[in-house]
Amino acid sequence: MNGEMKNLKLEGLIELKSPMSHIGESLGVDSYLSEQKIISPEGEPVECFVYSGNAFRGQLRDCAVKYLLDRLQIEIPAESFHLLFSGGTLGGRQNLDISQARDFRKLIPAFSIFGGGVGNQILAGKLCMGQGYPIVEETMRVVPERYHLGSMKSWRHWTMEQSFTRKDDSKDENLRPYLQTGDEQEMLDGEVEEQEKEKDDGPAQQMRYTVELLAPGSLLYQRIDLKDMTELEIGAFVSALTEFSKRPYIGGKSNVGMGLVEIEYLYTENTFAEAEDMFMKIGQDQLHLSEPAEAAKEKYDAFLLDLYNAYIEGEKEELKQLLSGSG
Repeated sequence: MNGEMKNLKLEGLIELKSPMSHIGESLGVDSYLSEQKIISPEGEPVECFVYSGNAFRGQLRDCAVKYLLDRLQIEIPAESFHLLFSGGTLGGRQNLDISQARDFRKLIPAFSIFGGGVGNQILAGKLCMGQGYPIVEETMRVVPERYHLGSMKSWRHWTMEQSFTRKDDSKDENLRPYLQTGDEQEMLDGEVEEQEKEKDDGPAQQMRYTVELLAPGSLLYQRIDLKDMTELEIGAFVSALTEFSKRPYIGGKSNVGMGLVEIEYLYTENTFAEAEDMFMKIGQDQLHLSEPAEAAKEKYDAFLLDLYNAYIEGEKEELKQLLSGSG
């Protein structure tokens, strides 16, 4: 990976090591997997589960910014927080000219990758995050043939339903000493309406709900395109995946272990060719970077160290202005 600018194409397999929740529709207390319309091998439109590329993009943006701020050891105000973590919003007083926009990209490679809105201006990102398509019968036209399985079944064979119970801890006698009661509690509740208040001997607030899940062992194909990337930006992207590898979960309900994954990305610098060289492997207890990915990350880490020293010594006034929202 030598040179100034690179176009990279990553192609990867995401393998579920635990059930995955990715809700698209809820009916009452039941939630169902997100579905999109796919054209089947027979040319007919069918509904199929698809993992949102936008969801993973947002997750990696958070990882990239967390990695950056941990290295700089700084806190940032709300406006800059929303800009970096959420992409900002259009409108407001901030307005960057072309020169400032270039400085922003140069000083914060992570933002350059994901882009965002600053004042009345949009800074386009360099990342095209593909969706995660299950390697099933319905997606045979979408997933490259070399990723097809020997026996292609419908995605419906890969789903399952699991029920959960949410219990009322206020009825747990072991926890009751921690629950405030009486007039003091009512004062803290403030705007709680009379009909919503319950007596101590009222019914327990328990709820049973069911979630549709994609079964462990399911395989998803994903393509990621990175355009006009500097080596520092490639390093920033690798840092995002490195941060993600510390908690490799996708989808919802990761708090109960849903969505644990292993991922292997291959890459090529020729976007018209198949990705063949290993770029990165993310496992349950391992992270393996290829030499080019490791080299780019090392350069990015050195850049962040220099940036940190300059920031502390007051030599990066433009960075302080950008991060304080006054740029």
